[in-house]
Amino acid sequence: MQIEDLLEAALGAEGPEEIEVVAVRDREELTRFTGCQIHQNVASLDTTVFVRAWADGKAGVAQTNELTKRGLVRAVKAALAVAQAQTRPAGFEPPTPKKPKAVQAFDEATWKATPKERARLVAKAVTPAKKLGFNASGSLSTGGRELWIRSTKGVDVHFRSTSCSFVTVVLGKSGGSGYAEFSSLRLKEFDPEATAERALRKAQASEKRLALEPGEYTVVLEEPAVATLLSMLSSMGFSARALLEKRSFFCDRLGQKLVSDLVTVYDDAHHAKTLPLPFDFEGVPKEKVYFFRRGVAEGVVYDTRTATLAKVKSTGHALPPPAAGWSPMPLHLVMDPGAASDEDLVRGVKRGLLVTRFHYARPVDPMRGLMTMMTRDGTFLIEDGRVGGAVEDMRVTESGLRALSLVEAVGREQALITGDGFGATLVPKLRISKFAFTGRTERI
Repeated sequence: MQIEDLLEAALGAEGPEEIEVVAVRDREELTRFTGCQIHQNVASLDTTVFVRAWADGKAGVAQTNELTKRGLVRAVKAALAVAQAQTRPAGFEPPTPKKPKAVQAFDEATWKATPKERARLVAKAVTPAKKLGFNASGSLSTGGRELWIRSTKGVDVHFRSTSCSFVTVVLGKSGGSGYAEFSSLRLKEFDPEATAERALRKAQASEKRLALEPGEYTVVLEEPAVATLLSMLSSMGFSARALLEKRSFFCDRLGQKLVSDLVTVYDDAHHAKTLPLPFDFEGVPKEKVYFFRRGVAEGVVYDTRTATLAKVKSTGHALPPPAAGWSPMPLHLVMDPGAASDEDLVRGVKRGLLVTRFHYARPVDPMRGLMTMMTRDGTFLIEDGRVGGAVEDMRVTESGLRALSLVEAVGREQALITGDGFGATLVPKLRISKFAFTGRTERI
């Protein structure tokens, strides 16, 4: 049976007062490489259906990948049983239908990309590292996703998109490392030599590293580092759930100037440079939501439940049912670019650090936007406006709010940084006058 027929069968099941069905089909074909050679090709195609059922104002969720009429009806019955077992009402109803904005995000060539095509691109990416005796590792994936949402309220939406993603870490002969990545809807936009060259240059430049003392430094954060900083802030404070539960740094501060007036951050799933998605996992059209506009705290994102509690309308940011504990959440963060070139960003630093990316990022104090993380794959000393030698990786313990309040310059170019699932983050580079490094790593 076609997926549409299966969803119709689920909606026709007897018992629940209301039914909401979400079907997600993922297709990924992945070419992995290490030691400058391909070691694995994998492909997966998986469809999962989530059913949410309402009974006496209470809601329950079940999921299945048994794509038969019997399997869908069983999932409805399971969701109904969960709903009936609840001790209190859900506090909201399924949303009524609203027409989403038309979005084109499907590229046939990317969907049909073959292992041979990916191998050719990987070969171009790793050849320069191989000639130097360096180790280039990473992956190139192609594929896409489909999303169907149907409900007894009349919601009936479908969206199909493609994407490609390349990530690489290049290791030198003496411990140097460099990182680069690329994401797009279209494989034809991927330039393997240019992307891999960024990682290779960093690996070469970081073969010898200086152990720098912790402290506050002026920093130039490259796009992957900025994406992590914003994503951490997003998880701590950009959701209406966090605001309603009094654990967001936005509590009692909306309308106030919290960060630099150079900073404008929002969620925009229709942005021309992102991986678009016209509606959320309840079928509600996505709206553009500003978190900071020229430094002023402006708003948060809502799903149907939090919108009902706050007596506002949903902004279209519901997550899939398994992620209900996190919902709502922005998936398409964007920071507006500024006017600074890469040279301008570095030229303005007397003594500081250039940071490629962070890892092991964790929240410390959400009410202050405080987080901890480590630098990785290319951290360099800047002196008198010039990038110099590499430094050992360092631990950061910093408030994202303080960091954004100390932004001195914003890069004029944006890069799309790989996200999870349907999302991605579009950001420029930043120069921040003070950034707290509280420890350093020691190589064994």
